[in-house]
Amino acid sequence: MTTEHDRRRFLRIAGTGAAASIAGCTDASLLNQDEDENGDDRLTAVVDVAQADVEELYDQLESGEIDRVEFQEEVEQRRQDAIDEFESYVDEEDVTVEESSDEVEGLYLIDGDDGAILGALRSGPLTVLYGSEAYDLIIEQQQQQQGPVPEEGAENETANEDTDESENGDDGSADDDSSDS
Repeated sequence: MTTEHDRRRFLRIAGTGAAASIAGCTDASLLNQDEDENGDDRLTAVVDVAQADVEELYDQLESGEIDRVEFQEEVEQRRQDAIDEFESYVDEEDVTVEESSDEVEGLYLIDGDDGAILGALRSGPLTVLYGSEAYDLIIEQQQQQQGPVPEEGAENETANEDTDESENGDDGSADDDSSDS
C-alpha cells in the first residue's frame, strides 16, 4: 500500500543528491544564460543517479524486493558510480574540473570542449548543466538547507546533552506525533 507519507519519504531519500541541491536554482536567469556577466563560459555540472534508476529502485522497494536500507545503500552506490564515471570521463576527454564541492557531492565547475561536455551529458554521468554562477548558488542553498554551522562551544554542548540522555536511558526518540495535532 502506497501512502502520501511513503512518497514524501521516498522523495526525501532520493533527493539527497543533486535534485535537492538544485531545486531552488531553476529560475529563468540560470537556465537562459550562455555565459555570465563576466564572460565566464565555464559550466556548473551536476552528477547524480539517473532518474530512471531511482524509479526502478523505488519500484523494487514498493514490491518488497528490497527494504529501505537497501534502497538507500543502492541509491548512494549508484550516485558514487555516476561520480566515478564522470571523473573518469573528464580524465579521458577535453574537460577540466575547475572546482568541486565538498559540501555538495557531485557538483563541479567545469570548462572544456563543447563536444566533450555534451558527450558527458548524453552518455549519462552528467545530470544537469547550468551557467557558472549556479555553482555558488547551489552551494549557498545547500548551506541554508543544512542550517547554521554551530559555534565551536555549542557543538560540545549538544554532544554532552546526547550523552546525558543516553545515560538516563532516554534515547531521544520520543513520539512527537501527538504534539503535531
